[in-house]
Amino acid sequence: MSASVRPSETARLFLRALLVLALLSLPQLDGGARAQAAPAARVQVIGSDFVLPSKFRRLAGYAAQEGVVLRGATLSTLESQPNWAQADLVILDTPRPADAEAVQSRIGEALTASGVAWVRVGGGPPASRGLPADVARRIAAYYGSGGSANFTALFRYLARRQAGAATDDLPPPAPLGETGYYHPAAAGHAPETFRAWLDARPARPRVAILMSSSSVSDDDTAVPDALIAALDARGIDGVGVWFDQRQARGLIEAVAPLNPDLLINTQHIVAGGVIRDQLAELDIPMTTTFSWRDGDADAWRGSSSGLPIRSAAALLAPAETWGVSDPMVIAAVDDGALVPIPEQIEAVAARAARQVALRRTPNADKRLALMFWNHPGGEANISASNLNIPRSLEALSQDLNAAGYAVPALPEARWIDVGRAMLGAFYRHEELDGLQPRGLAVALPVARYRAWLDGLPTARRDAILARWGDPARHWAVRRVDGEPVFLIPAFQDGALTVLPQPPRAAWVGEAYHDTALPPDHLYLAAYLWVRETARADALIHLGTHGTQEFLPGKDRGLSAHDDAFLVLGDLPVIYPYIQDNVGEATQAKRRGRAVTVSHQTPPFAPAGLNDELKDLHALIHQHQQLDDGPVKDAVRDQILALAAARSIDADMGWTAATARADFTTFAAELHDYLHQVGGAPTPMGLHTFGRPASPDHRLMTVMQQLGRPFFDALGIDQTETLAEDEAALRQSPAFLLLHHHLRDGASLDEIVDPTLRTQVERALMLDRRLRDTGESEALLAALSGRFVLPGEGGDPIRNSDAVGGRNLYAFEPDEVPAPAAYEAAAGALDSLRQAYAAEHDGRPLTKMAVSLWSSETIRTLGLPEGQVLQALGLRPRWDAGGRVAALDIIPAAELGRPRIDVVVHATGVYRDQFDGFLRLLADAVDRIVALDEPGDPVAENSRRAARRLVDQGVPADEAQVLGRARIFSNAPGDYGSGLPDAVRDTEAWNDAQALADPFLDRLGYVYGAGRWGEKPAGAGVFAAQLADVQAAALSRSTNLHGVLSTDHPFEYLGGLSLAIRRAGGEAPSLYITDARAGAPKAVAARDFLAAEIRSRYTNCAWIAAMQAEGYAGTLAIVDLADNLFGWQAVAPGMVRQDQWQALHDVYVRDERGLGLREWFQSNNPTAERQVVSRLRDAIRKGFWSPDARTRDELESRLAEIDAATTQASPAPTGFGRGAQAPAPARRDRSSPSPQTQAEASPPDVVRGQVLEKMAPPSPAPAAPAPWGGLLLLIAFLAGGLSRLVSSRRKSTHAPA
Repeated sequence: MSASVRPSETARLFLRALLVLALLSLPQLDGGARAQAAPAARVQVIGSDFVLPSKFRRLAGYAAQEGVVLRGATLSTLESQPNWAQADLVILDTPRPADAEAVQSRIGEALTASGVAWVRVGGGPPASRGLPADVARRIAAYYGSGGSANFTALFRYLARRQAGAATDDLPPPAPLGETGYYHPAAAGHAPETFRAWLDARPARPRVAILMSSSSVSDDDTAVPDALIAALDARGIDGVGVWFDQRQARGLIEAVAPLNPDLLINTQHIVAGGVIRDQLAELDIPMTTTFSWRDGDADAWRGSSSGLPIRSAAALLAPAETWGVSDPMVIAAVDDGALVPIPEQIEAVAARAARQVALRRTPNADKRLALMFWNHPGGEANISASNLNIPRSLEALSQDLNAAGYAVPALPEARWIDVGRAMLGAFYRHEELDGLQPRGLAVALPVARYRAWLDGLPTARRDAILARWGDPARHWAVRRVDGEPVFLIPAFQDGALTVLPQPPRAAWVGEAYHDTALPPDHLYLAAYLWVRETARADALIHLGTHGTQEFLPGKDRGLSAHDDAFLVLGDLPVIYPYIQDNVGEATQAKRRGRAVTVSHQTPPFAPAGLNDELKDLHALIHQHQQLDDGPVKDAVRDQILALAAARSIDADMGWTAATARADFTTFAAELHDYLHQVGGAPTPMGLHTFGRPASPDHRLMTVMQQLGRPFFDALGIDQTETLAEDEAALRQSPAFLLLHHHLRDGASLDEIVDPTLRTQVERALMLDRRLRDTGESEALLAALSGRFVLPGEGGDPIRNSDAVGGRNLYAFEPDEVPAPAAYEAAAGALDSLRQAYAAEHDGRPLTKMAVSLWSSETIRTLGLPEGQVLQALGLRPRWDAGGRVAALDIIPAAELGRPRIDVVVHATGVYRDQFDGFLRLLADAVDRIVALDEPGDPVAENSRRAARRLVDQGVPADEAQVLGRARIFSNAPGDYGSGLPDAVRDTEAWNDAQALADPFLDRLGYVYGAGRWGEKPAGAGVFAAQLADVQAAALSRSTNLHGVLSTDHPFEYLGGLSLAIRRAGGEAPSLYITDARAGAPKAVAARDFLAAEIRSRYTNCAWIAAMQAEGYAGTLAIVDLADNLFGWQAVAPGMVRQDQWQALHDVYVRDERGLGLREWFQSNNPTAERQVVSRLRDAIRKGFWSPDARTRDELESRLAEIDAATTQASPAPTGFGRGAQAPAPARRDRSSPSPQTQAEASPPDVVRGQVLEKMAPPSPAPAAPAPWGGLLLLIAFLAGGLSRLVSSRRKSTHAPA
């Protein structure tokens, strides 16, 4: 073709194209010419905000092919005044009942008034208006069944009806069915067809993906397609499944024929109880996934919260009650469509593959890793919350061996030996060199670690390197065969590798809950070794609790790039967790990716009365029986003298003078007090995982679980019976009857009284629960990739339904407070108001502070929240499902008293789990302030706080808003206050008031007043609100913990006292809301502490039980001394001089003759040294002024311990806290970057397999090795040696 004719040829081609387009645009012929005069059918689809806009675009495409015009909108995009005349038909798309309610509320009346025909599909039976019933049913069936064929038929049907054409020949709706299956390569979804297709495929492991049929009907399968593809790449068939949730066996019947190894849930399941029972029968674990609907994948990646709290409350919390774990977000909304997040899909598939492997690999071929944590801190301290770690390791090795694992059973003594040796390297870095020859260290090449580090997202890698510098310069790096390696303390017991969890940062205890700080190189290297070198099939985190679940990352719904996720990768985690701490167990499930296996608390027994308390009780009974006269007077004088000599009168708030002046009242209160102390349920020793308590200890526990109904049935006085010593209690009718039937096997037929027989039958059931712990069985089930039953928590006295061996869950957070808790809180608040008025000459309480912990909320169903609401004059409004929908202000006239202002501190864990309640509360406070009622303290205190902020330079308008703030917590994603660790670092402070500033700073983030998780620059809002606080309260509802058994009470309640004084207020009155038994009531915190000391720490029965625990029991005494010191530092009025003396008399002087000195010496002399050192700290700080004899005894005993330790070990390994030799120095956060400091500290060299120390290791960035001796000498001469030798203690766990 010549160039001259090409333009005309091009024109002809162009005209032909136009003709083709014109023909294509003509109305379609469908069995005859369509009446072209008829207007096109117009359809308006209105969906709830749950319906994604991408569905409307797909529908519009199907509609256009049939000549139908379709517009779609969600409630949030719908015009405020819709033009109903633009539609011939409105379809309401409401997948769930809540969606139907939302649509009806928004447009129901207007739509009805418009006269436009409409059909509602979903959220219940179809509904319609303005259409014949058969037409409406057909439209609803087409739309509800969905899919290409049904949507095409729907719009063809609507077009023909609009044109008046016949519709009889159109295919009927083809529903997907209540049960169906999906795979992108399969042609059909019906059970028989699909199973035949699946059976024809090569046999592979299978994972059932629980999905909504609407994903298929809406032609919206991008997410399940991506998940199926990721599983396929790992040799696993992913199969989508939907089923009838209403049927009791719907899940079983749909899933069982597939024989899957794992279930992955991707949908909203409503019938929770039905699902839980079916999962238990299937014995298949289930993980759960979510979609992020607040933006696209980049928005999700940048969010501090992976799963919005509304989704956590509505979707995650209910799923956890079924036994579901590991919540992961796998999709986000992009341009109105749900699209997979690639790295999240891969993470879920990778974890699924590991779960499948657990189920299919024989036990003999599995490799396991176990990490235990170090609490109380110190290189010789192997312990956890109420769990005997060495004995638990012994029991676990036995159980694994019996289950066919290649794990030799080892005795407790061996575990103590290797555990202490491994811990020593974290406190004394030079100890690392001696571990590998003993088989107590493993190596990870630095090159391998670098390669892993380089593969991380740039932001994460750079953050780690910026904080910790060159990994080759780390103190744990040595050379083996010329190659730099991390030496990681670890002990390999056959196929089980046991490691102490490495320090989270440069030194033990640093940044324990700091979610802004990336983990240290050694920490990351240890987990990498477990995953890649050891190739562990699963990881056991033993003991409540470690640090992994508090690493940086999202609060819920972790990203695959979060530090908390990176350390684990795809490794399955099983986490034995104490059943009484559900709040933090929830954190382990959500951020630790763990299946929790609850373990029992220690057994309980009545504390009983011994020594001086027993004598006092006998004297009171004598006094009651005597006639007036000299003998009765003499007994009275004996009572007064003994009570004063032992400071028992002070425990009750009396003095010797007031007791004598009003002896009748004092004697009555003393009798009640002795009953309270003697009958207090007291934990006896510790728990060993998988092993029941002794038969007699179980019997004591059962007797207290039965409570008053059992004693009433026996016809005996419960309080008098329990106020005996242990020997007398064992001879009581109650104990003997239970022993007769539960231990001797006597027949119940011997019991004639039906009420008593019912009580003994219950006792048999309770004893079986305690005997059959279920813990080892659940752990082994989890390690075999099987289902672990869900269960609630609590101590066994308060909640006898709480049993071991369960995957713990909490109740749904949007039900806080429950109606019963709210009502009970009224009485608790009244008792607090009365106690405050009595203590302050009738002055009313107008402002208080409350510390909210999730564990307390979970145990009491919201009692602390109820107190806050009752104080403020707020009433919850519950919906039909028991959820708190709103907080209503009680009118002042109805309230009948002035409101009490409340400043709320929420722990980080509480903030994450009960965000919804906090938001309702913040809104309610704003509304109360806006009312500005005459004489209202809430409004007046807001103005005062605003004035303080203005004085700080805050603009008046901003100060007015911030004055309304009442809720404070950590920054989002941060946990803990750091106060316990700071208190124990006694060399770092002289005046404890200096500890208040970091407390106020870290917990000073505002939640409310137009902000959420913010701390306005230059505005001390927390302090401004605390300055007026008169009292502070904390709830205690567990018999396991008091105010001295952990550090959290002094950390938060004591910390509030410290902060209030720092803010310029007076020392507040401190109260415990005692909710352990009966109606909750306020008790002065100092009295609560005093009773705890009497019933436990100076009680022979409690001490004997700890002695029976051997090594682990000694660490409970260390905790006691530490926590008493903590209270003394932050709230001096809590601790009396005589209480320090009592500790010395019992544990150093051994006045009760319990052989404590020998016990410490034979089990753990380092623990005794820590106790003695803490007593000396109390003297040094001016907290305690004992007599010369006591001082001499302390110094003498310390010298004896050190001499004995030196004799036993000429090269002492040290003790961590209370150590004799220097511990590694802590790096201050303001110190120069590690890169620059590390240049002068080359790694130590190891030649071959023998570690040859070439230079002293540098535990933290330090001066060059050649100058180390000189610097030490200078420090000594400057009086700084004590600073260098002070040990660093790992802070305890963040409270629930």
